[in-house]
Amino acid sequence: MNVKQMRRRFIANGLISALSVSLALGAATLSSSAASSDPTWESLHRHGKDNFEKGNYEVALKDFQKALDVAEKFPDNDPRRGKTLNNLATVYDTLGKYSEACTSAELSFKYGEKIMPSEDFTLMRRLDFLATLYLKTNQYAKSQAASERYLKFVEKTKSKDDKECARVLDNIVVCLHAVKKNAEAEPLAKRALLIWERTTSEESKAVAKELSVIAGLQLDQKKYADAEATSRRALGLFVKNFGKKDPNTAVAQASLAEILAKQDSAEKKTEADGLFKQSIATLKKGRSEQSVKVTESVTKVYNDLIGPSGEPSAQKKTQ
Repeated sequence: MNVKQMRRRFIANGLISALSVSLALGAATLSSSAASSDPTWESLHRHGKDNFEKGNYEVALKDFQKALDVAEKFPDNDPRRGKTLNNLATVYDTLGKYSEACTSAELSFKYGEKIMPSEDFTLMRRLDFLATLYLKTNQYAKSQAASERYLKFVEKTKSKDDKECARVLDNIVVCLHAVKKNAEAEPLAKRALLIWERTTSEESKAVAKELSVIAGLQLDQKKYADAEATSRRALGLFVKNFGKKDPNTAVAQASLAEILAKQDSAEKKTEADGLFKQSIATLKKGRSEQSVKVTESVTKVYNDLIGPSGEPSAQKKTQ
């Protein structure tokens, strides 16, 4: 995992909450013809939901697959088909089978479009879920388009300053960042920042994370002065909210260190060296697979930009 991938994951971390789409999603009021649901479908659906809630995901998957076999025999305008597909997508997503989840979610949304109003709440939540799955499968253009449509719905039904807008804006930022459209992404991230500042506080965890996002976008545009100022503010909030020895703070230290190390200043490179060392020392305490990967990534960036001796590496000197 390189630094940009790590930053992309950090950007997305805690922001892509469309995963909260539950098995109940899609439970729009059934028509009178569907109210007397087929007992076999109802039984399979109930078992699938119960198994999912108990953490028996593979069993739940089989239940919903059987339920879909039954639902396929229903008329095209029967809402149970789309609902079952949405539940299948949720289980696939939980199991990390994102391609299968995306296929099921696409079908669920398409069926929903046939029988629901264009701005039906259930339909729009399915669209939001689909945007998240597009993101997970690196289909950035599709994810951006779906997120932009859902954003308009949120702005219309809630407000342009709602937290949900900030979350969706961050999803769009991830899409743009992935295809190196950082100049387009920065104003969207700044809009999200304003929303977080208004709806939480100017020193909240959400603000700290958004500032880190913006700093990364500015760094990729080589706007070093802006990136440094933004990153310093972010680090201060990470220390305040998480503490000096927290892994989140360590990542923020590494981000600032990278910005400093890429500037032509011996003083800043010295500061970067200290920040990298503090970051790595904290990250090494983690024992999870993810912690190890992040530690290795930060260490590699440190060695590439500064070098273990505290001096710029040979590669950096020749640039």
